[in-house]
Amino acid sequence: DCSSSKMMYYRDALGRAVGVLNDFDLSSLADNEGLSGHQRMGTVPFMARGLLSPEGLDGEITHMYRHDAESFIWVLVWVC
Repeated sequence: DCSSSKMMYYRDALGRAVGVLNDFDLSSLADNEGLSGHQRMGTVPFMARGLLSPEGLDGEITHMYRHDAESFIWVLVWVC
């Protein structure tokens, strides 16, 4: 999911702003298995509505790009 704390930017050598989205929710150290990726993780106010449904919370809905796009829109609404 997108959230305001995961959106960053930096300026390149020409002064252009370059956006970066980082997400370390499912990251782990090399010697630690960490999470399997089947868990629904995210900042609830910015998550796609479909993933918050009972089917989504049970893992029956496949996470797709449109869910990330919806998440980004919720962040945009929150920022504005």
